[in-house]
Amino acid sequence: MKYTSAELKRLSREQLNGHWGIAIGVNLLMQVIASTLLMPFYFLFILSGGRMVQYITYMIAAFIVAAVSIVIQCGILRIYFGFARGEEISIGMMFSEFSRRPFRYILGYLLLMVIEMFCIMPGTICFSVGLVGETILAILIGVVLYLVGMVIMLVVALRYSQTFIIMLEHSEINVMEAFRMSAELMEGNMGRFFYIELSFIGWALLGLLSCGIGMLWVTPYMMQVSVNFYRSLTGELDEMENYADVGR
Repeated sequence: MKYTSAELKRLSREQLNGHWGIAIGVNLLMQVIASTLLMPFYFLFILSGGRMVQYITYMIAAFIVAAVSIVIQCGILRIYFGFARGEEISIGMMFSEFSRRPFRYILGYLLLMVIEMFCIMPGTICFSVGLVGETILAILIGVVLYLVGMVIMLVVALRYSQTFIIMLEHSEINVMEAFRMSAELMEGNMGRFFYIELSFIGWALLGLLSCGIGMLWVTPYMMQVSVNFYRSLTGELDEMENYADVGR
């Protein structure tokens, strides 16, 4: 059964009811950790007057922090699965994936970065060459190639959107298998997931207009919907529905 966006959102709100404190807290804690780790390198770069060595150091630190954040983010997803399944959860679960082959998540993150880079590289190169040579045709071709690359990048993002959740749910599989399983799950479901993601634009805008404070509620809401979308793809929601019908 393909659940609608409204059904997944209603279910997610029900699951978050009574859990908003920890749902907001773990996301906020992750942001604090990432900012605390990166801040010294940022200030060193600023105090140096923008020197290249400090800039490179800052970029390396930013990459490492991003990699650590990916692992923590997957741990947070485990908490949201706990909300969905009525399991006992704790804040410490956000660090649980560091003991479950964390380099899989980092490698998956790197692979997606490389794929996205290759999607926009032709347009970026052509546009840059056009600017340097002051060639209007090259600039126009670069713009077109860049836009095409963005569309391809969107398709790739949708196709492999379930990769990290799959690795979370199946600790025994490797990265490439997770990519393959995500592609299989998203076959015929990319448009539906894209619509669900688009439906949060209004909430995201309100969150940003509140100086980001509103995102403390919007982010957990989106993550819980993503968890339930995956559960709908695997048939877990159907099994729960059938179980509920039997119990009536």
